Amino acid sequence: MIRGLILFYLNIKPTHGYEIQRFIQLSEVDRWAKIQSGSIYYALSKLETEKNIVVLKEERTGSRVRKIFSITELGKTTLHKEMQEALASPIANIGSMKFVIAPIISTLPKNEMIEILSKHINELNEQKEYWELWKKDKAGENQPKLIQLSFKIAIDSIDNQILWHEELLDNLDENILESGSMREIIRTFDAERYEAEGKVSLVEKHVEFASGFKEAMKKDPKMAIDRLTRIIEELKTQI
Repeated sequence: MIRGLILFYLNIKPTHGYEIQRFIQLSEVDRWAKIQSGSIYYALSKLETEKNIVVLKEERTGSRVRKIFSITELGKTTLHKEMQEALASPIANIGSMKFVIAPIISTLPKNEMIEILSKHINELNEQKEYWELWKKDKAGENQPKLIQLSFKIAIDSIDNQILWHEELLDNLDENILESGSMREIIRTFDAERYEAEGKVSLVEKHVEFASGFKEAMKKDPKMAIDRLTRIIEELKTQI
């Protein structure tokens, strides 16, 4: 999105990176889009390399030289594409590395995980408090509905993150056990055996893999075994 913001600004008038940076900060766009000042200059450099913008002139202020950038015709086309992508993209990414971290967390000592998770939950609660105060100041009843919804989405996102991390912390022992089972599965997994073509159907491969999963988890809580048994039985009905 930073590329689109820069091109949008330069499409209105030529200017230097510092002015764009200050505008983004003062308009508080950086809070919404999580834009860092360094990323603005990196994006300017990349846009210049791509011929989306050019240096119109250079201005000297004391010992500092500032490049005044101007958008090119190619840049206007790129701006159009950036806006198309922005409208079609989700507000927040669906995927996250954390969604698959539970099975592999046993890499860290339990006490270290508790410390990290507790600290992060406190930080999230502080963020939520800050955003709620900001909402009172910027998104009152007289503000446009779009602004109110923007704050609601941001605060709800923080709430969901708090719930996710609290769930992980509250059930840490169970997730550590699951992580140990994943280690066993990886130790015994043979890609060639499962990828051999023409021997078994895709569903049969899934059944075989799930059965192996069950065997590897025999030492885990009974609930996990029962859950896998149901999955295997359901898959068998599809063969």
